Amino acid sequence: MTHPLHDLRLPGPTLVLVDDSDGLALDALRGIEDVPGIEPTVVPLSTLDGPRKGWGSVLVVAADRARLRRMASAVPLLGQCKAVACWLTDSPTPWVLVPRPEWPRLVHLAARETGDRGVLTVARFASGARAQLVVMEMARQAAGPGDTTHGGLVVSYAGRPAAPGLDARSVLLPDVAGAGDPARDVPPDVVVARRGGAPVEVAEHHVIDRAPTVVTDPGPEPVDERVFNPIGFRKDWDHPVVDLARLVDRVGPGPVTEGVVAAARAFQGVRLPADTRTADLLALAISGVPLVTEGVLDVAPPLAEALDAEVDLDDPLRREEHSLAVRRAAFDHHSTLAWRSALASRAGVRHVALPPVSALLPTKRPEMLDFALRQVARQRGAEVELVLAAHGFEPDRELVRRALGDRPHQVLTFDESAFFGDVLTAAAHAASSEVLLKVDDDDWYSPDAVHDLLMARRFSGADVVGMPSEFVYLHRSDLTVRRIHPSELFARFVAGGTLLLDRGLLRSLGDFRRVRRFVDAQLLAGVEAAGGRIYRTHGLGYVLRRTGAGHTWQRDDEEFRRPDIVASEWKGFRPSLALEADPLDMPDGGS
Repeated sequence: MTHPLHDLRLPGPTLVLVDDSDGLALDALRGIEDVPGIEPTVVPLSTLDGPRKGWGSVLVVAADRARLRRMASAVPLLGQCKAVACWLTDSPTPWVLVPRPEWPRLVHLAARETGDRGVLTVARFASGARAQLVVMEMARQAAGPGDTTHGGLVVSYAGRPAAPGLDARSVLLPDVAGAGDPARDVPPDVVVARRGGAPVEVAEHHVIDRAPTVVTDPGPEPVDERVFNPIGFRKDWDHPVVDLARLVDRVGPGPVTEGVVAAARAFQGVRLPADTRTADLLALAISGVPLVTEGVLDVAPPLAEALDAEVDLDDPLRREEHSLAVRRAAFDHHSTLAWRSALASRAGVRHVALPPVSALLPTKRPEMLDFALRQVARQRGAEVELVLAAHGFEPDRELVRRALGDRPHQVLTFDESAFFGDVLTAAAHAASSEVLLKVDDDDWYSPDAVHDLLMARRFSGADVVGMPSEFVYLHRSDLTVRRIHPSELFARFVAGGTLLLDRGLLRSLGDFRRVRRFVDAQLLAGVEAAGGRIYRTHGLGYVLRRTGAGHTWQRDDEEFRRPDIVASEWKGFRPSLALEADPLDMPDGGS
């Protein structure tokens, strides 16, 4: 049988690096010594105990991006070579490396599929490049743009491999005592050690003025949310619920990889036996794959509860609600972000998890103020400041304070003649957070709306995140329509009442444009023109209200009921269960 790398040519000798716990990668390497264009020396990471130099090329082999990112911190000094390649044996989509400016001149770059066995990226240089740094950059870029920082927590590992997720700065130590070495310029805050080891005292380190915290019971290994996430979730399906064993066999025997998740998108759900590996369960759960489980699972109680709920997977809406509940619980308790936050808490170290958000609420309608304040006050799972921009009226500040409780807020007032864009810009300037969210005064938001936007921002790495206006309540007709809006994908448009972006990006665009109407369209057009990425997450936590008046943009109700764009239509107010609508907020005539 022809080897997947049969047509690859690399200058020899070639160092082939592989994680010896990565069975899929090891299996794919069988026969590589017979490939005519490669002179390989296969070296498992666990055998490395120092620099490995003198190679003509380096080939890193991993099952998928998650395993590549995990092994990055274990790659030693490799010297210089003119070719560095990365073969992801069970990853479905090629990715292109963007060279760094300090590297030697790039003379050739290729990213392609390797037959029916994964994808390959090859970088060739005019002169020798530091292979270790190229490999680390490959691991960093493989998941696309996004947060690659450690959030302020420096972690080392003693006697065990690094946890999933990219942490290129983490140091692998032979033992716990090495964390206290006074010659170490960047000592760890936390040392994660192998379970069952004898207790070891770690010396106080002069840089951090304390001894690093040793953790031997960090709980289940986290799942890398930059790789395993809901991007690509399908509201429909081609096949019924499938057993995990059968699904994995279709892709190739082994653990759940990116390829397995991609294949699962075509199924109504995946049935997991009671002995499913926790890592496999978490990879599917955080990816939003609808799951049918049996038995007790070694996961956080909120995730176990979400998995145990009775769900009618034949109903597309109930199926998506189940997917959302499961992926949210998995993210909150088992993502690398949650795992590192828990370690930081044990060590008493600051850690940047989900950032605070300033919600910008412009309104011309005093009659909608109570309603709008309740939408902000009910938010959970996120730190939210409200910047109320009253446009043409003076709000009751005591009413605002009572409605928001201890939530931070600011109240700004503007003359009725002020441009809508100027009102929003002033609100953005007054905001205290680095992440801004534009909200509307008459739309419904679930208690998890801000959290879910931040979650999508984290896993997508997008510049702007928003929800679709998938659910629309038509007040005059007393109808709720669910439109055919694809979600969990990169797109050109999101609902204006859900725009989440960084303050720095807004400033670079010249703030909100000085316009009377269509301020959202101006912003999105500017982001797209600048090459920014816009991500549309789920639409279950947002309902657009159409009253026929008071909007800065006008559309007839019938436009929202066109058969070609409507998936479902109900009499009365019928949002998703994920909205958790408060009875106080039911519209007149709502059922």
